[in-house]
Amino acid sequence: MNSLKKVLQDQNSFVRTYAAWALGTMGKDAVPALVQALQDEDTSARGNAAEALRRIGTPEAIKVVEDTVSDLLQSLRDQDVCVPRVAAEALGEIGSEDAVPTLIQVLQDENVGVRRRVARVLGRIGTPEALKAVKDFQ
Repeated sequence: MNSLKKVLQDQNSFVRTYAAWALGTMGKDAVPALVQALQDEDTSARGNAAEALRRIGTPEAIKVVEDTVSDLLQSLRDQDVCVPRVAAEALGEIGSEDAVPTLIQVLQDENVGVRRRVARVLGRIGTPEALKAVKDFQ
């Protein structure tokens, strides 16, 4: 686990992203490193860290994930096309019902790739409001 924690500092964002994912398979001992990874400059790394914490599922990990939702919601409005896609996917993995109203708004995004990703995420979250928005989108 210590090697993976060190890899979270790698210069390559893809390496950091996959290190966060791998740490999620290691249980509660990985929580402190994943909490730190939530501050990564790369949205993919942050999203994977949040998803890893959700998978770990301890009360501490879940609380951290819930606190991360607002940052992910802000990332939905990023000008870089990749950032909203990854943020939406992370919110879907977390299953954040609180994100549904904002995700519904993002269905109006000018980028079709972002809209499609958000529609899939809303379907995965599966609340009545989310499912209605997906139906209206199609």
